[in-house]
Amino acid sequence: MADLDAPRPYRAEEMAVVVPTKDRPEKLRNLLNSLANQDTQIGRVIIVDGSESAEPVVRNFEGTLGVEYYRCRPPGQLPQRDFGLSQLGESERLVALLDDDIVLEPGTLHQMLEMWNRVEPRTAGICFNIVNGEAESFSWPRYLFGLTTREPGRVLRSGMTTSNTHAVQDYRAQWLPGGATVWRRELLTQRMHEVIPCRWAIAEDLIFSYPIGKVRPLYVCASAKVRHEHEFDYGASRPHRYHGRTQTLWLFYFVKSNPDLSELLCLWTVGLRAGGHIFRSLVSGETRHFQFASGQVAAAAAMLRQRLFSRPFVDLLHEPVASDPDPTKAKL
Repeated sequence: MADLDAPRPYRAEEMAVVVPTKDRPEKLRNLLNSLANQDTQIGRVIIVDGSESAEPVVRNFEGTLGVEYYRCRPPGQLPQRDFGLSQLGESERLVALLDDDIVLEPGTLHQMLEMWNRVEPRTAGICFNIVNGEAESFSWPRYLFGLTTREPGRVLRSGMTTSNTHAVQDYRAQWLPGGATVWRRELLTQRMHEVIPCRWAIAEDLIFSYPIGKVRPLYVCASAKVRHEHEFDYGASRPHRYHGRTQTLWLFYFVKSNPDLSELLCLWTVGLRAGGHIFRSLVSGETRHFQFASGQVAAAAAMLRQRLFSRPFVDLLHEPVASDPDPTKAKL
């Protein structure tokens, strides 16, 4: 087994980037532009495409980035990511897992490498600092009901988390997001993701990083700034209900996977949040809040049925995803 506490320093050429993408060429172009404009140039950029829309974009960067293009069939965020990881070798000591809608600010990679070279050798992962979007604010009512805490990057016993965005200083976290984080390569290849067919693996980063954070340091680097230009594109006919149901099912799955967390507190939290969304719908007149709450309630009911009939909970997470008649993964 590789030595997880190998001596430093880390060099830029020892970092690789793995990006799963599907049908978002403009988002990918923005990401690759931001990588090309860094003052620190890394060794490899591996693009794993779940369709065919990314190839023309990637070809435009062949002269400026160490970019590699692969197609993955059938598509899926986790199988695409795992395929990208399978292309790595011993020379890549650090791996940045980036979503295709991330944009790096100038100097971000330099700041990230600087932090890797000053933290403990046993550090497992360091997250970029997402600086756009709405920052999470502390709320006394939410705190009193057990829905939050003052500290960022925490995991509550209910499975709820506090945000890792808008950091004003570096800090150690209990979990890290999956699409804007740099990991030790050995840890990624030793802990390959369980592939669950679904359109939106909302909690896979939490499921992956939380157990690691119990035994090895995880950090957020405040000076390594990125933007998350996010959009929902999962094809659901009722997206708000879908998001409420799917998010809640993955939360239950995460809690069930960690004995130190509480399923009862998880149910309590889901009930409170559903009630809050219904109240917001009544006050604002916006049906999206009610739809989200109906999805949460549907997820809780489905979970209770699975338990009553002793069926595997993971079956609830399975969704039909687009497939290809030729399930191959080929470099072009």
